[in-house]
Amino acid sequence: MSGLHHHLIRQGTRTRVELVLESGEPREVHHFALLIGSGCSAINPYLAYDSLDDLIHEGLLPGLDHKTAVKKYIKAVVKGVVKTMAKMGISTVQSYRGAQIF
Repeated sequence: MSGLHHHLIRQGTRTRVELVLESGEPREVHHFALLIGSGCSAINPYLAYDSLDDLIHEGLLPGLDHKTAVKKYIKAVVKGVVKTMAKMGISTVQSYRGAQIF
């Protein structure tokens, strides 16, 4: 992500595109914070969503359906990223995206 971000900056086209990542690797708040800090605009962590589905089917998340579990997961990740940014004194995602201040 960072390599593509810097390539687009060198070409002068970074402001014309948004970088969207679809990957099975990001799962934790730290992963999302690093990806956003490296220039990512949106992230689709499909494996995390599939894992939630498996936990529901195994009965480890009683009383939750897939939609509710994903909604709670996204809320938790967003809160974690906001907390990470706040600890650095950053108040907007726009200021954090691509800044690489970690």
